[in-house]
Amino acid sequence: MLSSVNDVLPRPGRTSFKCVEPKPNRLFQTSTMAALLDAVYDGEMTIEELLSHGNFGIGTFNALDGEMIINESVVHQFRSDGHVGEVQPEQLTPFACVTYFEPETSIAIDAPKSKKELERLVDEVIGNPNLFVAVRFVGEFEELETRTVFCQCRPYPPMLDVVSRQPTQNFGTTRGTMLGFRTPTYMQGINVAGYHLHFLDEAQKKGGHVTGYRVGKGRLELAVISDVEIQLPRSRQFCEANLSPDNIHEAIRIAEGE
Repeated sequence: MLSSVNDVLPRPGRTSFKCVEPKPNRLFQTSTMAALLDAVYDGEMTIEELLSHGNFGIGTFNALDGEMIINESVVHQFRSDGHVGEVQPEQLTPFACVTYFEPETSIAIDAPKSKKELERLVDEVIGNPNLFVAVRFVGEFEELETRTVFCQCRPYPPMLDVVSRQPTQNFGTTRGTMLGFRTPTYMQGINVAGYHLHFLDEAQKKGGHVTGYRVGKGRLELAVISDVEIQLPRSRQFCEANLSPDNIHEAIRIAEGE
């Protein structure tokens, strides 16, 4: 676990990427979901640089070595057993989305809600389906299921082959933080259309990519995002990738565990 951006920036002999005046609720993304589907698993951006663009977000690590969740500048890496691994600033990411999260709306959740009910609440509160939304829920979970991709070896298999063998975790009743983004439908392939959320338990020891849940009492925080920057790789892998497959909507649905 990387304790915070301040622990790695700056360091003697290292390049500092720290933003002087970070802009809140601006989405920064490295690479695309379509590239990840086509096995572009090697990234060019370090975790150190990624943290210069945001203190909140989700993603994965080189070679699909687990799920990433960033909360309040702390980076967690969940490997295939669902437990946290130590993150180093020089590690690379092939896909991640981050923002400097400043909640614009805070809602107390005082009764259980299913996944569909919570998503419907967010949609109703935001009102605009064509903008991104940063989402964070902190509190109780009556049900929670996650999955975690595992590290791959070259030659890399397509992502759908990987997720067909990925382990899942059922947490049952637990407490923790679930966060991520709602992405507009027209951004499918660039990102994941709909809700893409990761989970971190209260002890900060377990978590992963959320595939199902039912929340109990807690607090829901939201921020609308209309400012988006995407940094694309210049690697040969990315150059040769098929980023417009015919079945991209179905492929992403399967990859996300829906």
